[in-house]
Amino acid sequence: GKVAALLLAGGQGTRLGYDGPKGMYDIGLPSGRTLFRLIAERLKKLGALTRKGDGAIPFCVMTSPLNHEQTTSYFRQHDDFGLDVTFFPQGTLP
Repeated sequence: GKVAALLLAGGQGTRLGYDGPKGMYDIGLPSGRTLFRLIAERLKKLGALTRKGDGAIPFCVMTSPLNHEQTTSYFRQHDDFGLDVTFFPQGTLP
């Protein structure tokens, strides 16, 4: 079988008092890991458990026009956490 992961990451952290994507919000872990990092690390581990063991689970991240640049920059700064990541912004209606 084939599998991929899809993360709907269009939300801003405004209600949390954070000016940026929710996935980059500091949730108070001693490690300082963000939600984006935690999800990426789990996907990488899952990929290592596959028959191939190469960690090659395709990871698609849907952003919003408000946070697309911040989100993609964050992932790029962290070398996409070693994953094969595809980003695409959600559509908007007038």
